[in-house]
Amino acid sequence: MEGTINPSPTAERHRSLACLDAGQSSPFSQQWVTITKEEHIDLTCRASYWEAQHARAKSELEKLRQEAVLKDAKIKDLQNRLFGKKSEKNNPLKSEKGKADTPSKRNRGQQPGSRGHGRTQRPDLPVVHEEIDLVDGEKYCSTCGLPYQPNPALDEHSEVIEVEVQAHIRHIHRPAYSRDPGCTCDNTPAIITAPPPPRVIPRSNYDVSVWVEVILGKYRYGQPSNRYLQDLRDQGLPISPGTLAGGLETLAPLFEPVLEALYCKQMSEELFHNDETRWEVFVELPGKIGTRWYLCPGR
Repeated sequence: MEGTINPSPTAERHRSLACLDAGQSSPFSQQWVTITKEEHIDLTCRASYWEAQHARAKSELEKLRQEAVLKDAKIKDLQNRLFGKKSEKNNPLKSEKGKADTPSKRNRGQQPGSRGHGRTQRPDLPVVHEEIDLVDGEKYCSTCGLPYQPNPALDEHSEVIEVEVQAHIRHIHRPAYSRDPGCTCDNTPAIITAPPPPRVIPRSNYDVSVWVEVILGKYRYGQPSNRYLQDLRDQGLPISPGTLAGGLETLAPLFEPVLEALYCKQMSEELFHNDETRWEVFVELPGKIGTRWYLCPGR
């Protein structure tokens, strides 16, 4: 049944909330709407329902926002672990101060023109003493036949590092001989010694056996250089990676004749041997199903 309802305390409360200010009423505050009691109850229930739904939605959004923040933090941490800068010499104090590590523009390793650290002393390696002397015919003057006199004060000493079962230092003693005082022959040296042992790399104290082990381990047995350096370190002979890399670069020209002979031998064959590495050719041919095929050199 329709009729006009009197303003109740609830209606007065809603009307006061709709006002713009406590002392100022809205334009609709003096206008009345006539509805039934049933309609009023229905509207009140709907308002309460949607208020509850709004509060629940706000709670769900806040929960999802917290989860998104946590997931973003995990993603950022994983990206830093996978793609971030890695350094074994990371200084935690600089990170705490907020100092970002700027990438250096200089090349790695020893800089050209900088002072070197000198040859590494190896006092723990055992020393094997050897002596290289002149043959008997070279100890006499080739003109007058007088013998050279031994002069231990002028003996020459040199050291060469060898690697066999265990790394050791091969100490080579080369006695020196002075010319006899009665020898006045021209073009005769005053002091003679045996020539120093040949070296595969000039001015290097690593002998042939070291580089033979390096080349065999790297190119025959597939042993990484770092693993071979670790093996030498276990034998008491630590060698820096720069020394190994520089030695291999110096030895590379010695193998050019081998590469040329290998190339000539390969080009003289009728067939080229190749592995199963796929050299894909995406070309459609009549009668050819699919494109996952690869070139194979033939006759």
